[in-house]
Amino acid sequence: MSEKTEATMEVVTEETVEATQLPLKSNTLAMHKALLDRNEELVSEMQMREYPVDFKNKKIFDKLLKSLEKNAPWTHRTAAGLIMLYSNLREEKEKTKSKDWDGVVALRSANVSILWQMLVGMTGSGFHEARDFVELMAAIGEPISTAVNSVHTDNQELKDNHTELSQLDQIIDARAWDDDVETEREDYTNVSLDEIDPVTE
Repeated sequence: MSEKTEATMEVVTEETVEATQLPLKSNTLAMHKALLDRNEELVSEMQMREYPVDFKNKKIFDKLLKSLEKNAPWTHRTAAGLIMLYSNLREEKEKTKSKDWDGVVALRSANVSILWQMLVGMTGSGFHEARDFVELMAAIGEPISTAVNSVHTDNQELKDNHTELSQLDQIIDARAWDDDVETEREDYTNVSLDEIDPVTE
């Protein structure tokens, strides 16, 4: 749990509910609401957060962009991710035209994971494609891997928050409170972790 959340809440378990035998409906729902609010903040932060990836030079950047544009395989599950990644890289392309460009582009968190999944899933045929792929991975493999690890670390608070929400859901359901619980409790499941840290095939 984040320090911000800890400052306003106590951890509630079924055991503590049963032990006290107090009507904790309002407390539990207030904690649930606080976790939901924090969840929205974390999702917004992660959607906007960017990670620097060093492409070394314009040639490598252009090769990747062209490969994504012309040859990247996709399925019904990965098409939207490819579009997001390609759009992000197209935005960054302007930087590569500058004489002062240092080789670094900024990828949003979801696109870091999408790019990594596409790189490790790439296939091709023939010597020339194999050579291009090895050159690409030699240049950006490590920077992308580092960015992926940063995304996973930054996502941990969001994952922990989801876990706590799930635990509170179970407690609320187990209490079998009045019917108005369902109307007072908001649904947080409409935001998928895949929006932040997507898994592509």
